Amino acid sequence: MRRFLAAALLVSVAPASPRSAFAQEGTTTWLDTITIAGTRTELAVRDNPRSVTVIDSEDIERQAPEGLAEMLRDVPGVEIADDSVAGMKRLRIRGESSRRVTILVDGQEITDHSTYGTPLLVDPATVERIEIVRGPSSVLYGAKAIGGVVNIITKKGANKPVQLETGGSYYTGSKGWQSWAAISGSKAGFDYRLSGTVDRHGNRVVPKGTYSSTGELDDTSFNDRNLYAHLGYRFGEDDNHYLALKLEQYHLESEGWPGELSDSIQKFKIDLPKRDRRKVGLFYDGDDINETVRKIHVDLYYQTIDRLFENDVLTTAGPNRTVGVVSTSDDRIIDYGANAQIDLDLWDGHRTIVGAQYLSDNLTTRKTTRTTMTGFAPFPVTTSSFSRDKAHIDTFSLYGQDEWGLTDNLKLTSGLRLYHTRTGLDETTVADRADFKGTNDTQLLSSLGLSWAALETTTLRASYSEGYITPTLLQLFSSTTAGGQGTTYGNPDLGPEFARNFEVGARYEDGGLTFDAAAFYSRAKDYITTTRCVTVTTYCLTTGTSSSPSSIYVNADSASTFGLEFLAEYDLAGTGFSPYVSGTWIRRKLEYSSFSTYDSDTPALSGRIGVKYEGEWQDMPFWADLFMRGSVATKQTYLSGSGIVTDELPGWGTLNFAFGGSHGEDERLSFSVQVNNILDKDYRPTFGELPAVGRSIELSARMTF
Repeated sequence: MRRFLAAALLVSVAPASPRSAFAQEGTTTWLDTITIAGTRTELAVRDNPRSVTVIDSEDIERQAPEGLAEMLRDVPGVEIADDSVAGMKRLRIRGESSRRVTILVDGQEITDHSTYGTPLLVDPATVERIEIVRGPSSVLYGAKAIGGVVNIITKKGANKPVQLETGGSYYTGSKGWQSWAAISGSKAGFDYRLSGTVDRHGNRVVPKGTYSSTGELDDTSFNDRNLYAHLGYRFGEDDNHYLALKLEQYHLESEGWPGELSDSIQKFKIDLPKRDRRKVGLFYDGDDINETVRKIHVDLYYQTIDRLFENDVLTTAGPNRTVGVVSTSDDRIIDYGANAQIDLDLWDGHRTIVGAQYLSDNLTTRKTTRTTMTGFAPFPVTTSSFSRDKAHIDTFSLYGQDEWGLTDNLKLTSGLRLYHTRTGLDETTVADRADFKGTNDTQLLSSLGLSWAALETTTLRASYSEGYITPTLLQLFSSTTAGGQGTTYGNPDLGPEFARNFEVGARYEDGGLTFDAAAFYSRAKDYITTTRCVTVTTYCLTTGTSSSPSSIYVNADSASTFGLEFLAEYDLAGTGFSPYVSGTWIRRKLEYSSFSTYDSDTPALSGRIGVKYEGEWQDMPFWADLFMRGSVATKQTYLSGSGIVTDELPGWGTLNFAFGGSHGEDERLSFSVQVNNILDKDYRPTFGELPAVGRSIELSARMTF
């Protein structure tokens, strides 16, 4: 199976839309999907100069994933990472860490000042569509977008005064379930939606073998519960003005899988009893204001993120000697921001947008550490420490973009964004950090894209884009003991990371064949990494030979990434069957201060190949999808105390089958069944993700009244 998958993908090179599995009916395909991703203006995917993906409501309703990230697993160039914490999934794009991917909900950013990146703390039952831009996108979408941008668009009200919806799912892979309900509607210009969801998942069920002798992965249970509310009002003589208020609340409790422990570690336990996100957002859109102003958009939001991390480690330090460390980190992030954008028709052949954005991130972190040593003295010796830090980063930016129709078939899109950031440590209980100074930084970024409808069936494109990310507040001003490698200290002298991306692509549609292909090259520099301390204070010294288990963040690393992404589908006219293939070939070279490597925990070749069916069964709309998913081996090379080490995970391939249908007026009852990993393959996709679930079934049903 692995050889067959690899052979199929060797011909492949990012789709514009994962409608790969389910093309639209009639003469339209996923290339006709209208998206604002890539240009911040409404544009069909086929004409977009960037690599974009759209997952629409039908795609979402046909899946029953345990979390939102699973909906994006088969988008070329996208990988899922959870850092061994079940239920807290993140996204990597084109090999870039999830810390370098911007996650937006209705265009408003979820920030996460950690070394891991932003988890997708969004209820799938509230999502209308998802738009993804692959490649640096900081010109239009703000800092952090070195890898790309994911914009999650939430639902509004139904088209009738009152509509009730309910649904549920069952997952044999975690012996878990999900249940949700919603009420929505619209009348007299108002529309509304109120929904709630509860999830409960036990430990992950995996094949007996490499990762578990019992068939169960310990410490991988998680639970979440969510509330969502939307209230909108449309007004004006032409109903061209719209106000909306959205409220979100997401609560997650999870555990951390310890993995394989060394002989010296007697206990390793990670708990995350609280990972909460709350947001209130206010939106205004005005369309067709006059002949010059096509659209005005303004949004404001206030968001809090609360997280509690608990780590309990017991190690052997010699005969009858142990060292136990219990540490906690209790953090609160408060964000508030605003964005205003105007779409203009200033002169013939041009579509221009200008905008201004402000974002304030504020972090308060409280850390405790209790160390207990036995066997070193006649009685156990316990020491404790406590620290509290409060820091902020404010980002001001102005942006603009112009789309110029050079000819009827040739469009040039250019953009600029001017950033100004201010950081500061507002409070600290650690005397050595009291003199940490804040910084001011100003940057100008640019992008350029060209789209040419060379033929009626073919569109060619090329683009250049830049990415930019500031250090997190933890990297600047705080410290952490996570990871079991001593303390990692903040560094207020850190600078931002940068990336530049070049890509070319083609989109084609004719005779039942639809495809989208892109080749890209990115160069990133000033990556933030860690280096060992020699003399340890709170702001450690690094001159000389490494001799301490403690580290400090520094700008030292860089990366070069190139690859091909591809999605193709062929409609066998009159049969309802469509074979398809999607995939990614990528090579990523990490350059460290002491060595370089292509082993970056990103598989060189990965993807999906299958055949799907759209039709009717017993006069009922019915769909089915038989597919294989897999990748070649992945490696990661890193520097440890014993020197340069390389770990490897073998390649894998799984056989999967999904089907579903609907019944009743307006398809009021729908269901889906997905049988995953039919051959019960024992594998782990990457080192950044938990071992995969074995043979399992996901059942889902929903009803509308």
